[in-house]
Amino acid sequence: MRRFVFIMLAAALVLTGCGTTGQQAEKASTGVPKDKPAFIMAGIIDANDKAQITTKIPAKVASISVDIGAVVKQGDPLITLDTKDIEAQVAQAQAAVAAAQANLAKVQAGARPEQIAQAEAQLDAAKTAYTNTKTNYDRSQQLFAAGALSQAQLDAAQTQLSAAQAQYNSAQDQLDLLNKGETPETINALQAQVKQAQAALDYAEVQLTNGTIISPISGTISAKNINIGELASPGAALLTIVNNDSLFINASLPAGLVEDVKAGQEVVVKVSEIPDKDFTGEVVMIDPVIDSRNTSVLVKIQIKNPDPVLKPGMLAEIGLKK
Repeated sequence: MRRFVFIMLAAALVLTGCGTTGQQAEKASTGVPKDKPAFIMAGIIDANDKAQITTKIPAKVASISVDIGAVVKQGDPLITLDTKDIEAQVAQAQAAVAAAQANLAKVQAGARPEQIAQAEAQLDAAKTAYTNTKTNYDRSQQLFAAGALSQAQLDAAQTQLSAAQAQYNSAQDQLDLLNKGETPETINALQAQVKQAQAALDYAEVQLTNGTIISPISGTISAKNINIGELASPGAALLTIVNNDSLFINASLPAGLVEDVKAGQEVVVKVSEIPDKDFTGEVVMIDPVIDSRNTSVLVKIQIKNPDPVLKPGMLAEIGLKK
């Protein structure tokens, strides 16, 4: 109820412009102490440095190392997710990389001596078979010319010669391939497979590191929206961290009092929840545009040497020192 009354009073303060500059002068001339601040602005305390903690991967929460009110430093682990499935993906990707690298290395190393020796032996055998078949075919031609061999028999000899020729050519090509190695196109294809497998591994490893959520800033845990065993979904705020060492106020200043406020000016901050204590602030920004809805100007106040009792969300009045 007290916060509601203060909000209503703050709104009335903004809408009426605290009377007018002339009314302030009248108060000053009717006995108001010169050292008493003139509270002409109102706003809500906020933090320059705050973060909503989310997850990049959907997974169940395995552990939470902080609770509301805990003070954390940048880089501190906050939440650990269950990443067994991702660990399996990493292992699979590592195996794929190893296989792709082995295939590439095998091709780049070329044929082993025993492979070349075997290919040479096969070529010699094919050459001998071809020579014998060629001799048999030449004899068949002579017999056919003499009328001692039918056309069908000559055709059969021709077929055998063609087969022997093909086998000999194949053995020669195989030996040439072993001696020369794989073509550049084949090597390029295998290198691409290695890169693709490595990219898949890199992605899986990044996903695995996302299983540990760390604090992006130093500050205090102000909200907790997840528990152990629950599913953390990307985009949902799991924790909120606020750095209370960098508090500010976005205050509304009546347009008629703009000339009384300057950037760099020191002001007095009074918080409704802490009525017996005043705080010091500094004007760091004055919006050059007037809000036509309530003829007010946005003024940003940086709180100097923030006190631990100040929290984001508290209502505040800002007064000018006389």
